Amino acid sequence: MKDPLYTRLLIVALVLLLGVFALFAAAPSLDLAISRAFTDAEGRFWLTLTPAPGAFNAALKKVLELLAYGVVLATLVMVILRRRPQSGLRNWLFLSGVFLVGPGLIVNLILKEHSGRARPANVIEFGGEKLFTPVLQFTDQCASNCSFSSGETALSSAVAFAVLVLLWPHLGWRGRLVGLLTGAGLIGVTLGLRIGLGRHFASDALTSVAISALVALGFYRLCGVAQARQSFTRAALMADLRALGARLRRRFSAT
Repeated sequence: MKDPLYTRLLIVALVLLLGVFALFAAAPSLDLAISRAFTDAEGRFWLTLTPAPGAFNAALKKVLELLAYGVVLATLVMVILRRRPQSGLRNWLFLSGVFLVGPGLIVNLILKEHSGRARPANVIEFGGEKLFTPVLQFTDQCASNCSFSSGETALSSAVAFAVLVLLWPHLGWRGRLVGLLTGAGLIGVTLGLRIGLGRHFASDALTSVAISALVALGFYRLCGVAQARQSFTRAALMADLRALGARLRRRFSAT
Protein backbone atom coordinates (compact mmCIF):
# COMPACT_ATOMS: atom_id res chain seq x y z
CA MET A 1 0.00 0.00 0.00
CA LYS A 2 1.37 3.39 -0.99
CA ASP A 3 1.98 5.81 1.86
CA PRO A 4 3.33 9.18 0.65
CA LEU A 5 3.87 10.50 4.19
CA TYR A 6 5.88 7.40 5.14
CA THR A 7 8.02 7.79 2.02
CA ARG A 8 8.67 11.46 2.76
CA LEU A 9 9.62 10.74 6.37
CA LEU A 10 11.95 7.96 5.26
CA ILE A 11 13.65 10.31 2.81
CA VAL A 12 14.01 12.98 5.52
CA ALA A 13 15.61 10.50 7.94
CA LEU A 14 18.02 9.20 5.30
CA VAL A 15 18.96 12.71 4.20
CA LEU A 16 19.59 13.67 7.84
CA LEU A 17 21.87 10.68 8.42
CA LEU A 18 23.80 11.05 5.17
CA GLY A 19 23.91 14.82 5.54
CA VAL A 20 25.43 14.59 9.03
CA PHE A 21 28.06 12.16 7.80
CA ALA A 22 28.88 14.24 4.72
CA LEU A 23 29.00 17.58 6.54
CA PHE A 24 31.06 16.56 9.55
CA ALA A 25 33.36 14.29 7.54
CA ALA A 26 34.10 17.12 5.11
CA ALA A 27 34.53 19.66 7.92
CA PRO A 28 35.69 17.81 11.07
CA SER A 29 36.52 21.10 12.79
CA LEU A 30 32.80 21.89 12.86
CA ASP A 31 32.35 19.37 15.67
CA LEU A 32 35.04 21.12 17.69
CA ALA A 33 33.61 24.56 16.91
CA ILE A 34 30.13 23.60 18.10
CA SER A 35 31.45 22.05 21.30
CA ARG A 36 33.68 25.09 21.86
CA ALA A 37 30.58 27.29 21.82
CA PHE A 38 29.51 25.52 25.03
CA THR A 39 32.78 26.30 26.87
CA ASP A 40 34.00 29.29 28.83
CA ALA A 41 37.22 31.26 28.31
CA GLU A 42 39.21 28.53 30.07
CA GLY A 43 37.82 25.76 27.88
CA ARG A 44 35.51 24.31 30.55
CA PHE A 45 32.07 23.15 29.52
CA TRP A 46 29.87 25.68 31.28
CA LEU A 47 27.02 23.26 32.00
CA THR A 48 29.43 21.33 34.23
CA LEU A 49 30.21 24.37 36.39
CA THR A 50 27.00 23.91 38.42
CA PRO A 51 25.42 20.61 39.51
CA ALA A 52 21.88 21.34 38.26
CA PRO A 53 22.35 20.51 34.52
CA GLY A 54 24.12 17.25 35.29
CA ALA A 55 21.50 16.26 37.85
CA PHE A 56 18.68 17.06 35.43
CA ASN A 57 20.39 15.05 32.69
CA ALA A 58 20.78 12.07 35.03
CA ALA A 59 17.14 12.27 36.13
CA LEU A 60 15.88 12.53 32.54
CA LYS A 61 18.02 9.57 31.53
CA LYS A 62 16.69 7.47 34.41
CA VAL A 63 13.06 8.30 33.60
CA LEU A 64 13.49 7.37 29.94
CA GLU A 65 15.35 4.18 30.81
CA LEU A 66 12.64 3.12 33.27
CA LEU A 67 10.01 3.80 30.62
CA ALA A 68 11.89 1.69 28.06
CA TYR A 69 12.52 -1.14 30.53
CA GLY A 70 8.87 -1.10 31.59
CA VAL A 71 7.62 -1.30 28.02
CA VAL A 72 9.98 -4.15 27.12
CA LEU A 73 9.11 -6.07 30.31
CA ALA A 74 5.36 -5.60 29.77
CA THR A 75 5.67 -6.79 26.18
CA LEU A 76 7.69 -9.82 27.23
CA VAL A 77 5.06 -10.77 29.82
CA MET A 78 2.29 -10.45 27.22
CA VAL A 79 4.16 -12.69 24.80
CA ILE A 80 5.00 -15.32 27.42
CA LEU A 81 1.45 -15.40 28.80
CA ARG A 82 -0.01 -15.18 25.29
CA ARG A 83 -2.10 -12.20 26.29
CA ARG A 84 -3.83 -10.07 23.67
CA PRO A 85 -4.14 -6.61 25.18
CA GLN A 86 -6.94 -4.35 24.05
CA SER A 87 -4.32 -1.74 23.21
CA GLY A 88 -2.83 -4.11 20.62
CA LEU A 89 0.12 -6.46 21.00
CA ARG A 90 1.61 -5.20 17.72
CA ASN A 91 1.81 -1.72 19.24
CA TRP A 92 3.76 -3.03 22.21
CA LEU A 93 6.04 -5.03 19.94
CA PHE A 94 6.62 -1.83 17.96
CA LEU A 95 7.59 0.13 21.06
CA SER A 96 9.88 -2.62 22.34
CA GLY A 97 11.52 -3.06 18.96
CA VAL A 98 12.24 0.64 18.57
CA PHE A 99 13.77 0.85 22.07
CA LEU A 100 15.79 -2.37 21.84
CA VAL A 101 17.17 -2.07 18.32
CA GLY A 102 17.85 1.69 18.08
CA PRO A 103 19.29 2.88 21.41
CA GLY A 104 20.02 -0.65 22.62
CA LEU A 105 21.59 -2.70 19.84
CA ILE A 106 22.80 -0.25 17.20
CA VAL A 107 23.94 2.63 19.41
CA ASN A 108 24.99 1.15 22.75
CA LEU A 109 26.08 -2.37 21.87
CA ILE A 110 27.64 -1.74 18.46
CA LEU A 111 28.66 1.88 17.87
CA LYS A 112 29.55 3.00 21.40
CA GLU A 113 31.49 -0.17 22.12
CA HIS A 114 33.51 -0.24 18.90
CA SER A 115 33.91 3.31 17.58
CA GLY A 116 36.72 4.24 19.97
CA ARG A 117 35.86 7.95 19.67
CA ALA A 118 36.84 9.96 22.75
CA ARG A 119 34.27 12.24 24.32
CA PRO A 120 34.71 16.02 23.90
CA ALA A 121 35.70 16.58 27.53
CA ASN A 122 38.49 14.01 27.11
CA VAL A 123 40.18 15.40 23.99
CA ILE A 124 43.21 17.67 24.04
CA GLU A 125 41.29 20.66 22.66
CA PHE A 126 39.19 20.78 25.85
CA GLY A 127 41.82 19.92 28.44
CA GLY A 128 41.85 16.14 28.07
CA GLU A 129 44.57 13.77 26.90
CA LYS A 130 42.89 12.00 24.00
CA LEU A 131 43.08 12.78 20.29
CA PHE A 132 40.04 14.15 18.50
CA THR A 133 38.63 11.73 15.92
CA PRO A 134 36.39 12.88 13.04
CA VAL A 135 33.02 11.20 12.64
CA LEU A 136 32.97 7.77 10.92
CA GLN A 137 36.64 7.11 11.74
CA PHE A 138 36.95 4.21 14.15
CA THR A 139 39.96 4.54 16.44
CA ASP A 140 41.48 3.50 19.78
CA GLN A 141 41.00 6.69 21.84
CA CYS A 142 38.25 5.12 23.95
CA ALA A 143 37.91 1.55 25.18
CA SER A 144 34.19 1.34 26.01
CA ASN A 145 31.02 3.46 26.22
CA CYS A 146 32.51 5.90 23.74
CA SER A 147 31.28 9.16 22.25
CA PHE A 148 29.91 7.86 18.94
CA SER A 149 27.02 7.87 18.97
CA SER A 150 24.83 9.29 21.77
CA GLY A 151 22.83 6.73 23.74
CA GLU A 152 20.74 9.29 25.60
CA THR A 153 19.82 11.18 22.44
CA ALA A 154 18.96 7.90 20.71
CA LEU A 155 16.65 6.95 23.58
CA SER A 156 14.90 10.31 23.84
CA SER A 157 14.43 10.32 20.06
CA ALA A 158 13.09 6.76 20.12
CA VAL A 159 10.55 7.69 22.80
CA ALA A 160 9.47 10.84 20.95
CA PHE A 161 9.11 9.15 17.56
CA ALA A 162 7.46 5.95 18.82
CA VAL A 163 4.88 7.74 20.99
CA LEU A 164 4.04 10.20 18.22
CA VAL A 165 3.56 7.34 15.76
CA LEU A 166 1.10 5.55 18.05
CA LEU A 167 -0.86 8.62 19.14
CA TRP A 168 -0.95 10.47 15.80
CA PRO A 169 -4.32 9.18 14.48
CA HIS A 170 -6.00 9.89 17.83
CA LEU A 171 -4.97 13.55 17.96
CA GLY A 172 -6.60 16.61 16.48
CA TRP A 173 -4.48 19.29 14.86
CA ARG A 174 -3.85 21.01 18.20
CA GLY A 175 -2.83 17.72 19.80
CA ARG A 176 -0.51 16.96 16.91
CA LEU A 177 1.09 20.37 17.18
CA VAL A 178 1.60 19.92 20.92
CA GLY A 179 2.97 16.44 20.32
CA LEU A 180 5.44 17.64 17.70
CA LEU A 181 6.62 20.51 19.89
CA THR A 182 6.94 18.23 22.92
CA GLY A 183 8.87 15.62 20.98
CA ALA A 184 11.14 18.22 19.42
CA GLY A 185 11.67 19.77 22.86
CA LEU A 186 12.61 16.44 24.43
CA ILE A 187 15.11 15.68 21.67
CA GLY A 188 16.46 19.24 21.68
CA VAL A 189 16.97 19.33 25.45
CA THR A 190 18.72 15.97 25.45
CA LEU A 191 20.92 16.97 22.53
CA GLY A 192 21.82 20.28 24.16
CA LEU A 193 22.66 18.65 27.47
CA ARG A 194 24.91 16.03 25.91
CA ILE A 195 26.86 18.62 23.94
CA GLY A 196 26.83 21.22 26.71
CA LEU A 197 28.13 18.75 29.31
CA GLY A 198 31.00 17.76 27.02
CA ARG A 199 29.76 14.21 26.71
CA HIS A 200 29.08 14.16 22.96
CA PHE A 201 29.91 16.00 19.78
CA ALA A 202 27.09 17.39 17.65
CA SER A 203 27.64 14.68 15.04
CA ASP A 204 27.20 12.00 17.73
CA ALA A 205 23.83 13.36 18.82
CA LEU A 206 22.47 14.07 15.33
CA THR A 207 23.47 10.61 14.15
CA SER A 208 21.49 9.09 17.01
CA VAL A 209 18.39 11.10 16.08
CA ALA A 210 18.58 9.78 12.51
CA ILE A 211 19.16 6.19 13.66
CA SER A 212 16.13 6.25 15.96
CA ALA A 213 13.98 7.74 13.20
CA LEU A 214 15.00 5.05 10.72
CA VAL A 215 14.45 2.26 13.25
CA ALA A 216 11.00 3.63 14.14
CA LEU A 217 10.07 3.77 10.45
CA GLY A 218 11.31 0.21 9.96
CA PHE A 219 9.30 -1.23 12.84
CA TYR A 220 6.28 0.81 11.76
CA ARG A 221 6.12 -1.31 8.63
CA LEU A 222 7.35 -4.54 10.22
CA CYS A 223 4.70 -4.51 12.96
CA GLY A 224 1.86 -3.24 10.81
CA VAL A 225 1.34 -0.26 13.10
CA ALA A 226 -0.57 1.72 10.49
CA GLN A 227 -3.68 -0.34 11.33
CA ALA A 228 -2.79 -1.64 14.79
CA ARG A 229 -2.37 1.81 16.35
CA GLN A 230 -6.09 2.45 15.95
CA SER A 231 -6.55 0.34 19.10
CA PHE A 232 -3.89 2.22 21.08
CA THR A 233 -6.35 4.43 22.95
CA ARG A 234 -6.57 5.72 26.51
CA ALA A 235 -9.62 3.53 27.15
CA ALA A 236 -7.83 0.42 25.90
CA LEU A 237 -4.73 1.18 27.99
CA MET A 238 -6.84 1.69 31.11
CA ALA A 239 -8.68 -1.58 30.44
CA ASP A 240 -5.36 -3.41 30.09
CA LEU A 241 -4.13 -1.84 33.32
CA ARG A 242 -7.26 -2.92 35.18
CA ALA A 243 -6.95 -6.44 33.78
CA LEU A 244 -3.33 -6.61 34.88
CA GLY A 245 -4.24 -5.36 38.35
CA ALA A 246 -6.99 -7.96 38.69
CA ARG A 247 -4.63 -10.71 37.57
CA LEU A 248 -2.00 -9.66 40.11
CA ARG A 249 -4.58 -9.46 42.90
CA ARG A 250 -5.75 -13.01 42.13
CA ARG A 251 -2.18 -14.24 42.05
CA PHE A 252 -1.23 -12.69 45.40
CA SER A 253 -4.51 -13.59 47.10
CA ALA A 254 -3.96 -17.22 46.08
CA THR A 255 -0.60 -17.22 47.83
